[in-house]
Order: sequence, then structure tokens, then C-alpha cells
Amino acid sequence: MIRVLIVDDSSLARRVLRELLSSDPSIEVVGEASDGQEAISKVIALRPDVVTMDVRMPVLDGLAATEQIMAYHPTRILAITSLVSQREINVGFQMLGAGALDVMDKPASLRGPELERMRRELIERVKLLSRVRVVTHLRGRRTRSLPTPTIVPALSGGVRSSRPVVVIGASTGGPKALQTVLAGLPKDFPAPIVVVQHIAEGFVAGMVEWLSATCRLPIVLARHGQRLQSGEVVVASDGMHLLVDEEQRVIQTDLPQTPQRPSVDVTMESVAQSVGRRAIGVLLTGMGRDGALGMAAIRRAGGYTIAQDEATSAIFGMPKAAIEMGAVVEVLPVEQIAPALLVRLGAEQRAPTSSP
Repeated sequence: MIRVLIVDDSSLARRVLRELLSSDPSIEVVGEASDGQEAISKVIALRPDVVTMDVRMPVLDGLAATEQIMAYHPTRILAITSLVSQREINVGFQMLGAGALDVMDKPASLRGPELERMRRELIERVKLLSRVRVVTHLRGRRTRSLPTPTIVPALSGGVRSSRPVVVIGASTGGPKALQTVLAGLPKDFPAPIVVVQHIAEGFVAGMVEWLSATCRLPIVLARHGQRLQSGEVVVASDGMHLLVDEEQRVIQTDLPQTPQRPSVDVTMESVAQSVGRRAIGVLLTGMGRDGALGMAAIRRAGGYTIAQDEATSAIFGMPKAAIEMGAVVEVLPVEQIAPALLVRLGAEQRAPTSSP
């Protein structure tokens, strides 16, 4: 049984969440809390496997409660917030920075298809997070032969671009890992960065805003036809693949049909095709295998690849798949990835610009 603690100041919300979670026989709701302070006490007393944590609450809000829980009693936390409130979305991402593992939206309706959608998504996420290894976050104490790619559409012919492009892929636990990597890069970073993050629909814009507040690089949502710029981070949009052509322009498309859209594989393989040996792939924490084929394509093109190590990954699925495929040059703790990119880009700047 997966033991869940529900934290929300609304008794109606708690009742709905309890009914949704209890509909799965493998989940047991072991308790409820109506504010962050009570949540901390219940975590200590009940030792739940997963906590669903509301954002806005009296006494102690979701962010403060998350900071305290992750500093002293590390527990898997799923932040639940409303897409209607930008402030709540921002706090939800701050909770990810404090150690929460994922964020999802509250249902806009308490009946019909919307509620059924949330039931399926909530149960799926709770089951996934229950398998994640949790680590202590000290912030609360301070503040109180490689396979052939097959899925990327062919791009127009032309000479590969000589400018390096960095592609970062991530899933569960990714926003916090992305923050760590991007915050370690200077504002004059000498290459464009493309990010593909699997996240609940509707939250990618909030993630961009949250990352922008903590990083020196400009971070923007992808726009079809925009040209990549050195020192700018372009984040793939909801429901669309992001490809990069030979002129380093963004192509957004809903094809091919893949389990994830946007797909890390699709983006990495397009960059391998258009940039060649100057492509740099980074694969961060996440469940599944998305990104393994893309990293392999970059390696085969002569590019460089880095995977986050198991010790600092919330879920060592995506990086492990790429490592086992032989597609990874370096395996690094997340805090060492930014320095490694700077070293690599320093070498790239000294390298000849002609295509191999």
C-alpha cells in the first residue's frame, strides 16, 4: 500500500482528494491536515510515503511546510495548485526548489470528465512518486554501437551550423535539477540552450517564469521560426515537439506521434542532425527512456553528452537508459554539470569551425 497524507485548508478539497485516491486499491489515505504546521506534525507521526500539499494555507503555507519537511523529515511531496492563479503557480515552483518532486493542477470542475482526468493523473503521479528516493534539502535549516534514430523528421538539406547548441532533457525532478544547472551558467554563456521538460500541461510557462527569477540567462518559451541566440534558453512548449534546423531556427510540430510530446529524443536527434559534432546533450533526472536515443544520435554525430548521476537524480531512469546504451561521455552530479558545460564550450570555441 502507498500511504498518502492529504494537506489542504479546504475540507471539500480534502474530501475530493481522499475519494479520488481511495478509488485505487493500492493507495491508502492515512491522514489529513488543514495547514502547513499540522502537516509537519502529521508527517512526523504518520510517516506517509507521499504528501499532497496545497499551496495557500493559513498558519504555514505550502512552501514553508515543504522547506521544513524536506530539511528535517524528507518525504515525497506533490504540490497541488490552481492554474488560475499565477501567484500560486509561482509558489508551486518555489516548492519544487525546496524539494517537492512534482506539481499538478487542481480540477477546474468537481464533476464529469475534468474530475476523471484528475483522478487518473493524481493516482499515476502518486504511484510514480512513491518510488522516488528522497533526499534532505538543507535550505529549510538555513531559512528556518549505438542504435540508429528513427523518429526525427528529415530537415531540409544544407551545411551544418558551426555554433554549438546545448540540449537539456528532463522529467520527474527536472525543474529543480534544471534550476541548479542554469543558475550555474553566466549571462555570457557562449551557446544557445534548448530545454525539453516533461511537466503537467499548463505549467511550462510558470516554470519559465520561476527559472527566470533565479538564473542570469534569459529564458523564453519556444516560438515557431525563432532563431536560437547564444546565451538564451529556449523551453519547449506544451504538446509540441521542438526541432532545430540547419539555420538554428525553431520548428514546432505535433509530429511524430510519441508517448511524450515534447520528446527529448526528437529534439536531440534534430540537433545532432543540424549541428553535428558541436551538439551537446545533457540528460537529467526522469522516469523512462526518453532521451536515450537522442543522446546516442549526438554521440554518433561526434557530439558531447552528459548524464546526471544516480546519487543526485530523483529518478535515475532516463540517465540510466542512456548510460546503458553507451551514449554518455560523462556522468556527473547535477551541481558539476554547469562547470562541465563551461569547460566544454571553452574547448569548442578553440576548435576549428569547419564541418567534419
